[in-house]
Amino acid sequence: MPLVTCPDCGQSVSDVAPTCVGCGRPIAVPQPKRLGDDAVARAILPVGRSGWAIAAGYLGLVSVLVVPAPFALATGIIAIWDIRTHQHRHGMGRAVFGVIMGSLFTVLLLVYLLTK
Repeated sequence: MPLVTCPDCGQSVSDVAPTCVGCGRPIAVPQPKRLGDDAVARAILPVGRSGWAIAAGYLGLVSVLVVPAPFALATGIIAIWDIRTHQHRHGMGRAVFGVIMGSLFTVLLLVYLLTK
């Protein structure tokens, strides 16, 4: 157990102690930073993102082939629900992209099927 110095009274206190034994000041323990909270890491690595959002983004890209478009729309909607339910997850842009591309090409698919 490392010791830290209390900023108020200068007494050495264990880093796991909730308060200083000399003056009672709360000892601030630095919380470990999650990799998903770092914006640079999120830009490089797929950390902290919803799996649904990643799937919606890729399905949105391939929805130009028209057949996967309804799947892009569905996974995009599920991804938005997932991100709003779990506030620590990221990827809203990918989810919205999946919804937009899925909607656009689903409409084109329906128009093609109805006019055929």
